[in-house]
Amino acid sequence: MLRTLPAAGGLVCLLASQAALAQTAGAAALAPEVLFERVAPSIWVVRTYDDAGRPVASGSAVVIGPGSLVTNCHVLTRSKKVAVARENVTYGATLEHPDAERDLCQLKVANFNAPAVTVAPADSLKVGSRVYAIGNPRGLETTISDGLLSGIRRSENNDFTALQITVPISAGSSGGGLFDAQGRLIGITTFYIKEGQNLNFALPASWIAEVPERAQAAVAKHRERHAASTVVTAAAAPTATGDRVFEYALRDRNTGVSQPVVYRLDRIDGDNRIYNQGSRVENANGEIIKRGAPIGGEYDMAMPPGGWVSRPPERGATWQLRYEQTGQEMRLIRMDLTARVLDESTLRIGNRDVSVVRVNFTGHTYRGFSYLMSSGKYEANAWYAPELGRVVRFDARSRGGNGSTYFMVDESLDLVGIRAE
Repeated sequence: MLRTLPAAGGLVCLLASQAALAQTAGAAALAPEVLFERVAPSIWVVRTYDDAGRPVASGSAVVIGPGSLVTNCHVLTRSKKVAVARENVTYGATLEHPDAERDLCQLKVANFNAPAVTVAPADSLKVGSRVYAIGNPRGLETTISDGLLSGIRRSENNDFTALQITVPISAGSSGGGLFDAQGRLIGITTFYIKEGQNLNFALPASWIAEVPERAQAAVAKHRERHAASTVVTAAAAPTATGDRVFEYALRDRNTGVSQPVVYRLDRIDGDNRIYNQGSRVENANGEIIKRGAPIGGEYDMAMPPGGWVSRPPERGATWQLRYEQTGQEMRLIRMDLTARVLDESTLRIGNRDVSVVRVNFTGHTYRGFSYLMSSGKYEANAWYAPELGRVVRFDARSRGGNGSTYFMVDESLDLVGIRAE
């Protein structure tokens, strides 16, 4: 039986139709077991350790290129050593590019050849589509779970902030991969709201390409901010009064726990006072040039650039403060405060009576990550001693948020002793 060939125009249409069908087939959804087999080799466990080699935390990471993985910055908090592992194979890792604001950190691993994932185009995301998470919840290596992309959260400028998903995630899932039905990476699983009903979130995978540039910009900004703290080693010199060691008591009123905090003057270089082996730098008036580790709790962690009070304030003065700091677990702290000079008094510190000026701070604080911030009312008081050039008492209270964004501040920091050594 003879078959009739289509006319030329019909043949072109037929070929175009077949090409379209082939393209559609190539983008067809993968069976879950096929998807897992394809992308699971790109998901690794992240383990962090302290200086003594003791475990600190664990999470997940996704291979994004030769020797490169991405995870959440909060997975790396308080760690001194980092390793990535999979199926009894472990590699040492180093932090290459931190983007703390977006909670994405890029790790570098030498001699590492695990396959990299394919990142889906940002415009391919569709609410209601099926998605898959692969990570290491509770240390259960390479676990897959599925659900729906239940929402795409955006800022007022219509920029991505987070992907809301129904996929179950748990502690240890942070830094894992969220994939579409074609096995393409669409997000990095990051957090969930405990009090919510299946409210889980991931960061957009489109952010990953921006991590190196944003990290370099953050480093440049940090260096510029603290350029004045660069000092040349000089012989130690006493202050005019011989005061070298300032011992405070930090008290958490939520728990009743009190602990000592010591700022020890190592040397003076021009107008700069170098404390705690160079980790903290102040000038003669107590202006904080370099903050270092926030050993003073809320006083250090939420401190405005330059310090709460950096020079003798004028009676009745008022000023506005709007700034941002990075707190514990890489969380952001944004402050919107009004400062008012209230009164003068005398405080007894050890065997010395010191004249102080009280400055009151009221307003709001916003805490969390750039994609999820919670707010709360904020009030603090700082008692500044002009003759010592420093805050000798600090008191702060605030509370806000819920679930993973809940925070409560109720602390006091009091100078309890001053000595020459």
